[in-house]
Amino acid sequence: MSNLSCDVILADKAGPPPFYSAAVRYIIGAILMFVPITTIVGNGIVITAFATHRRLRNITNSFVVSLAIADIGVAVFVMPFSIYQQLNNKQWALGYSMCIVVTSFDVMLCTISIFHLSCLAIDRYLAICRPFLHERMTKNIVMMMLITCWVFPVTISFIPIMNEWNLIGIEDYYKCLFPDGAQMCVFVVNIAFAIVCSAVAFYVPVVFMIICNIKIYMAARRQAMQIRSLDVVGHSKGKGKFKQETKAAKTLGIIMGCFSVCWFPFFIFNVIDPLIGYKIPYNIWIVALWLGYINSMMNPFLYYYFNRSFKAAFKRIFKCRICKGFSEYEDDYVSGVTTGSE
Repeated sequence: MSNLSCDVILADKAGPPPFYSAAVRYIIGAILMFVPITTIVGNGIVITAFATHRRLRNITNSFVVSLAIADIGVAVFVMPFSIYQQLNNKQWALGYSMCIVVTSFDVMLCTISIFHLSCLAIDRYLAICRPFLHERMTKNIVMMMLITCWVFPVTISFIPIMNEWNLIGIEDYYKCLFPDGAQMCVFVVNIAFAIVCSAVAFYVPVVFMIICNIKIYMAARRQAMQIRSLDVVGHSKGKGKFKQETKAAKTLGIIMGCFSVCWFPFFIFNVIDPLIGYKIPYNIWIVALWLGYINSMMNPFLYYYFNRSFKAAFKRIFKCRICKGFSEYEDDYVSGVTTGSE
């Protein structure tokens, strides 16, 4: 391909990534390193709390701990390579195959996260709107849902990317952008891939979660009005159970909302960029991408601030109550923490 044809193909496209001095790169790298470290520690505490506190071992928190594992995967298999590129002025010296693998992990783990959130939405919907069906959710059903959350994203990430389906129709543009020997690792997608991938990995699940949360909200309001109209003492247990389920639904609604807000800019750009001829600058892309990565760091903080049971478990871990031999129930007696699941 001639240089002239590449000049024509690359005309009006976004320019190359900006070049930063060594000092700026090290400052950016140091700031970004805080994100994967905090993500690993925070989600590690979530997993520890689930493993050491019996009251947290329920259907809802099975999805929560699996989501925490996926978030740790983002911090281990994706974020370090993005930091590496920032420190190396976007140069990639690890080879094309490694670039494809890291990109596949990136797409896979994001999809895994939103599939877990969709399962959490189903769990809360059943708990609030279809309690009898929720009681029939056996360990086998939950296990099948968790397996689906991990296996299906693998097939829709590694297979298309390894086969370069994202480059169909834009091969000339990609070769001009990254000629043979170019040390760059940037995920470029055609229009069809951008729309389908974004729909499966983000837009359809988000719409599904919004619908579930609207139905949960409407059902919660309706049931709350019915409960308030009852003056029978025997309904106190049912009121307490309903209150717990509703609080759990509110917490998960906040988590789903944060995920959607954090990843929305990236997926908007992911669809718009191919449609407008790849004109979105690199810096805007990287900010949107890291906003999505930061979501993996946020979830443990959300559990701490909005879920009383997780908050009590976190405090117990921080105070090393497990090391000192305190049981969960002795600890609750001392601290006055409510033992109900939320």
